Amino acid sequence: MFSRIWTLTKVEFYKLFRQKIFYFSFALVIIVVVLSVILQKFGQDPKSPVNGFSPLINACLNGFRITAFFILIIAGLLYASETTYNTIKTILIAPFSRTELILAKALTIIILALFFAVLIESISLVLARILYGFADITDPTFPEIVHLPKSNMYTYLLYTFIQIVLPLVAIGLMGLFISSITENAGIAVSVSIMAYLVLDTFIESLFESASSFLFSHYLNYYLATCRNITEGVLDEIWKFESINHFFGFQQQNVQLEPVRVLEVVKSILVPVLSSILFLFLSIVAVNKKRNA
Repeated sequence: MFSRIWTLTKVEFYKLFRQKIFYFSFALVIIVVVLSVILQKFGQDPKSPVNGFSPLINACLNGFRITAFFILIIAGLLYASETTYNTIKTILIAPFSRTELILAKALTIIILALFFAVLIESISLVLARILYGFADITDPTFPEIVHLPKSNMYTYLLYTFIQIVLPLVAIGLMGLFISSITENAGIAVSVSIMAYLVLDTFIESLFESASSFLFSHYLNYYLATCRNITEGVLDEIWKFESINHFFGFQQQNVQLEPVRVLEVVKSILVPVLSSILFLFLSIVAVNKKRNA
């Protein structure tokens, strides 16, 4: 079964590489990330040099915002385009089930999320290191006071970069589910983007208490915390210390209350469970079409 899914996944990437949207998204993400890092150089005060962590995090925040939309667009096209251009019949003539087809498309989304995450993080990390360098996080008013050693910041960024793939995959699988229940590719893409915007802005702002149960909430969850840390605001450092606690690493003097630990657990579980749910619903939807 896995060999058939991998074969279909390679077909998906063959089709993706023939579409301009992939190269457009690839180029735009690079441009946004590079500009986000470089532009801070022009506003730099020579007397107070910029710590590279700040432009690094800003570049990642901007890069992942755009990437979420591109993954939604690609995911929205993955299945709906098969019915729009009537290529689904050709695929199913081969010895592949619809379930395997959906699993292959889901694997495509996961690989894309990993690819864009590594791309954004690598470019921003290298550029920030070259242009600014990395230093300890110090007090903005009294630079001699070190709030956080840079070695700790490296660890926190590693946690952030690993976690950020989870909501990206959930966002993409939401688009795949919408694509699987829609026969028009354009409608699938439009509805996917609208659904994400409603979740990310409308629902989260109106129902703030429920935002922790939305997978979209966690796209910038740790990046925003890293940004606050670079500005000397350490109130949410407990998020990373909770992860340290899970790995058995030595903690700083941070109170790990059960509610806080639960928030960190939710940041992992909510995107993972949402991804599983969207994948299951996609499989059910395409198999219902077959039986209809």
